[in-house]
Amino acid sequence: MYRDTIARYAEAGAHKAGMVRAHLMAFLIGSALAGAYIGFGDIFMFTVGAHADPSWSHLAMGAVFASALTIVVFAGSELFTGTAMYMPFAVLRGDSGVGDMLRVWIACWVGNLVGAVVLAALLHMAGGGVLLTDGSSEFFAVVAAKIAAPGYELFARGLLCNWLVCLAIWMCGRTENDAAKIALIFWPIAIFVACGFEHSVANMFVFALALLGEHPETITLEGAAHNLAWVTLGNLAGGGLMVGLGYWLQERGVDRQAEAAIPAPAARPSNALPRI
Repeated sequence: MYRDTIARYAEAGAHKAGMVRAHLMAFLIGSALAGAYIGFGDIFMFTVGAHADPSWSHLAMGAVFASALTIVVFAGSELFTGTAMYMPFAVLRGDSGVGDMLRVWIACWVGNLVGAVVLAALLHMAGGGVLLTDGSSEFFAVVAAKIAAPGYELFARGLLCNWLVCLAIWMCGRTENDAAKIALIFWPIAIFVACGFEHSVANMFVFALALLGEHPETITLEGAAHNLAWVTLGNLAGGGLMVGLGYWLQERGVDRQAEAAIPAPAARPSNALPRI
């Protein structure tokens, strides 16, 4: 039922593990690109939402942020939240080890952070756009709320977010039609943004830009680290448990049911002569 899709993503995870071992710099560059692509989605989202009517601003921001994952998928890059699903598949199939999974996660997270920070520095150098000018009050209010949230809320929001992000990636793997992939990416991403869930890589850019700007005292580096720690753990749980392990267990259940349906060979009577 899901064997081909699981195999495809497990092989992708094993390939990423090989990249980290043999070509770490190339992998880090790909990860940095993904961090920047998600940052571009943040810029677009906050620009659209800055002066939108509050009654539909969340919907508009969710709709436009889907562009970020669309770029990641079609341009090709290494996104941490996607590896939260790939790598457990690779480990469960025996294509990679737990150590490989942890190395991929760490390298991808660091690379995404570098790309997000570089883009934030470039936007700050360019004047900050709407985010640090006429839309700064809304932008800083969102950042301050992210920092003020307790850890358990951030974990839950991170889990819900990456459940949806990895669901979008999972569905893309079940079709070869590019137009269908764009549509399949749109809905889960629009849901997570409109509902206020937390994406670690998107937050990397948001915090970097806020800290570079003339931010209120409530926005601190320690607060950003607090958010990223809990959201990262939630993202791993959302991708690895809710999507990765969930579909793996479904497929294993189907395999066991198929094995149970195969009749056992009839036992030969002890006094029967062997056939020649």
